[in-house]
Amino acid sequence: MEDKANPLLALRERGFRLYWLALVAQVIGQEMFAFTLGWLAFEITGSQAQLGFIYLCGFVPQFALTLLGGVLADRIDARKLIGAAQANAAIAMIFVGLTVMFGVAQLWHLALGAFLMGLTNAMDEPARASFYPRLLPRPLLRSAVPLVSMAFGSSRMIAPSIAGFLIAAAGAPSTFLTSAAGASTMLAVLFLVRPARAEARSHGSLLDNFADSLRYIRGNEVFAKILTAALLNATFAMGFLHMLPVFAKEVLHVDARGLGILTSAVGLGALTGLLSYAWMQLRVSPRNLMVGALTVYNVALMGMAFSDWFWVSFGMLCIAGVCHGYFLTCVQVILQTLVED
Repeated sequence: MEDKANPLLALRERGFRLYWLALVAQVIGQEMFAFTLGWLAFEITGSQAQLGFIYLCGFVPQFALTLLGGVLADRIDARKLIGAAQANAAIAMIFVGLTVMFGVAQLWHLALGAFLMGLTNAMDEPARASFYPRLLPRPLLRSAVPLVSMAFGSSRMIAPSIAGFLIAAAGAPSTFLTSAAGASTMLAVLFLVRPARAEARSHGSLLDNFADSLRYIRGNEVFAKILTAALLNATFAMGFLHMLPVFAKEVLHVDARGLGILTSAVGLGALTGLLSYAWMQLRVSPRNLMVGALTVYNVALMGMAFSDWFWVSFGMLCIAGVCHGYFLTCVQVILQTLVED
């Protein structure tokens, strides 16, 4: 009997396979955009506060509107919602790329690009979570979740290195325009896949649906605890990625290529964690794995904070990436397997 948790099983489904490949291209584009945006903001202003402001412009709409995105995903065809989100992402990438190409880029251009990407993620992530399960039989969901997480982990390893070398070789505009190609890939694939028919759409007002979602979370102790942990992690712990340009330039004294290698350490660790997740889940319960991963993750971040050696920092980021990969995969597996259709 085949192990339904084997990630390769989900790739046998043509629709999911096409979607997964497009997701890799999409995430590589998003990560390249975020990397280049941070590098450019710090190059233009030289201000740590302004760099933080740029990422705040992306975080606020994503934090504030993700629940609304979930409500819309229950009311609107997920394919259309993902398509609109990726079209918005491509517009943001091309807009910022053109301002840099013509030498007119200012801080507000970067802030607008970050805001549009935050809006994209707020709409795209809930729609994607409801879309890809309809591309394969439900028993294969356990094998699909690690693959989706792997798309993010592997892309975070590859994208910063590509972006760093592109910036050094051809300048920031080439990176922004390449990022737009990744978003366009997902747009094209949406026309090629045929998901199963969704359940009946939600009725009533948006406010009623929003309140229903909060009641559903509050009424399920497992979901409430997991989502709270994920929210705290995204709000406080993941911010270190956005300040890496400052750390790389002022503490480690490396250029864009060095920053790309440093950032790719997180992706390398995440990919390692995702590849070993199937082995870990047979030996450790999801709850213990989540708690242990978050503990080691924070210890690794503290180790990086005290390091002024490049390769020690690289190692700490790898460890943080492994633990973050375990945590996110546990969260997704639990949510996707326990939630009602």
